[in-house]
Amino acid sequence: MAISATIALLIGNALGLQYATVGAVIAILSIQDTRKKALIISYKRIVACSMGILLSVILYSLLGNGALIFGLFLIILIPLTSRLKAQEGMVPAVVLSTHFLVANNITIALIFNEVLLMIIGIGVAAIANIFMPSLEDKFKYDREWIEEHYRIIISKMSKSLITHTVDIDEQKIINEVEKRLYESKETAYKIVNNHFFKSSSYYTDYINMRINQFDTIKRMRLHFQRFNIPVEQMNVMSDFTLCVAENIREMNDCKSLLMDLDILRNEFKKMELPKTREEFESRAQLLQFLNDMEEFLLIKRNFFITMKNH
Repeated sequence: MAISATIALLIGNALGLQYATVGAVIAILSIQDTRKKALIISYKRIVACSMGILLSVILYSLLGNGALIFGLFLIILIPLTSRLKAQEGMVPAVVLSTHFLVANNITIALIFNEVLLMIIGIGVAAIANIFMPSLEDKFKYDREWIEEHYRIIISKMSKSLITHTVDIDEQKIINEVEKRLYESKETAYKIVNNHFFKSSSYYTDYINMRINQFDTIKRMRLHFQRFNIPVEQMNVMSDFTLCVAENIREMNDCKSLLMDLDILRNEFKKMELPKTREEFESRAQLLQFLNDMEEFLLIKRNFFITMKNH
């Protein structure tokens, strides 16, 4: 942003333009966090500034350049920019108009000066946005961090099924993961908006998939509050849960894990019926835990199939 403003100012000074600092200010205002948004804002500012320059020339030439005429200028410009959905360009347009307002005479040179200020400010910002740093590397780092912490959380669940305790740092990890997920979602949408032509929906689809899985993880954790007594199926479920944790990675299609889950469910059905109410409730919670684990895997499976088809 600072570099863009400096370059705009240097160009303005080199061309001997009046009010060259205004070009720098327009450059600062035109810098955006994505290329697509920058292109849209640049277009709106060109439209608004062009209208502002044209309107200033007409009004101040015909009616003079007093305060009331400036008020009339605003009364006309504000609804116009709103109607054309170019409100983002209203402020630069008003600033350019004040140069005509204080001028003794409106000349071709002054008009040319204002047009150049507009082009330099918006143009330098547009070029700066084209060369903004890539966010793909940051997304890749976040993706690996999220997958690693999913492995940690699911591994802790496997351990809790055996020990019937929950690690004291588990909630802290959950909070950190949730924060990183939504930060990564913002990054994903910025990446999408930085690509004009090629499809980049992978980034948003991936992070939305992990967010959906995270909602399932939070439901799975609730079951540990309702396990009343240990049941024999918990050891088997613990082994399977650990297997899931070890296989959390970007390219895993979860097909074999879902097949193993079906086998596990069938084994549960063959086991002896619970003898007490407490055992029945614990087994019911374990079965629900298994269903949530299935949903966790299906979310990833569906994502993998969708990406493969695309």
